[in-house]
Amino acid sequence: MGGKFPPKSSRKTETVSYRIRPDLKSALEEEAMRLGINPNALVSQIFSRHVSWGRYIGRLNFIPVSKDFLRFVFEALPEKDIGKIATSLGASQAHEELLFLFQHISPGTILMFMDLWASHFDAWEHKYEGGKHLFTIKHDVNLNFSFFAKEYVSSLLQSTLGTKAEFEALTPNSVSFSFGSTLSHWHIEDGKPMPNTLNNMISEILQKKTA
Repeated sequence: MGGKFPPKSSRKTETVSYRIRPDLKSALEEEAMRLGINPNALVSQIFSRHVSWGRYIGRLNFIPVSKDFLRFVFEALPEKDIGKIATSLGASQAHEELLFLFQHISPGTILMFMDLWASHFDAWEHKYEGGKHLFTIKHDVNLNFSFFAKEYVSSLLQSTLGTKAEFEALTPNSVSFSFGSTLSHWHIEDGKPMPNTLNNMISEILQKKTA
């Protein structure tokens, strides 16, 4: 899996102790060795993925699928059907997910939702530059999937913020787009990656929801 952006800043850590089965311990150590990281880093990644999103996958009715499956499906669908599906999901399902996660729809929660959505692709980047939020998402599926992502994002932003996204030329591997925002308190120095503040706020909101 590729790197994900924005890069993580250094955070204070605490030492904790959990009891796990010996086979799980061995499996974690083998996977950490394969990835070239220490077991502590791997466990932290697993915990972060679960706390930020994984625990809600079942309740949001998500299922994991392979890229080969996505390539097969999107290659077989005509472009007009892909556009219709993406537009419908961006204007309906995304709204439901926003309300489920944050209880209200606002420019701030939409930005947080966009970061969550983008973070589950192979690699992504979110920057603020020239008065616009710029996203680059690398998915490595095919051109039809890029078209799906374009129509989904366009529908989501138009139906919530009344904002039109601007897209660069689509490729079979990635999608790049930008849109304006009036959220001055989200703005940072032009050209810099968005800080981890968004991820921190997302985690706090999700923790309060289940408290």
